[in-house]
Amino acid sequence: MLRSNLPAIDDKEGTTVPMGLPRVVDAHVHIFPRNIFSAIWQWFDENAWPIRYQMSTSRVLEFLLSRGTSHVIALQYAHKSGIAAKLNRYMAKKCREFPNRVTGMATIFPGEQNAESILKEAFDYGLNGVKLHAHVQCFDMNSDELDMIYDLCESEKKPMVMHVGREPRSTAYRCDPYQLCRADKFRTPYLWEE
Repeated sequence: MLRSNLPAIDDKEGTTVPMGLPRVVDAHVHIFPRNIFSAIWQWFDENAWPIRYQMSTSRVLEFLLSRGTSHVIALQYAHKSGIAAKLNRYMAKKCREFPNRVTGMATIFPGEQNAESILKEAFDYGLNGVKLHAHVQCFDMNSDELDMIYDLCESEKKPMVMHVGREPRSTAYRCDPYQLCRADKFRTPYLWEE
């Protein structure tokens, strides 16, 4: 079933994080260069739901940090081969604009040429882990092309964030999120070794 044109969230927005809360960390903030952000917003308008905050990366980070968010974990994903290195340089630059307030995660397109050197370079820039997105990048989390990424994250002691949620389900993807993103797929030797 295709789900599209879902309604926008229209809840009332406050100006700051409520007083009395412990330190607030937003651990899932996507940032991209303007051209990629614009393409993502357009894709969502046509295939899923409207994106409420269509702001530049710097504006998104300023918006969150000025309203009481203490720290941001910034994420991205390479939707095709050949752009991960550029995205990682962009992420590192944006993290430097907000020292000690933004933790940036690297990206890689699973199976792309020079993937290991691209990730090592990203870690050298100061990026702190890897973000992957199963149904945008169309990979099975147990495929051989991910072994190098898992091994590198393990050896470098870097965490991995992997989007394996099933929504939005859309025929606009090259693959079916409901086939790739299932609980029975979330079983790798890295998680189950004794």
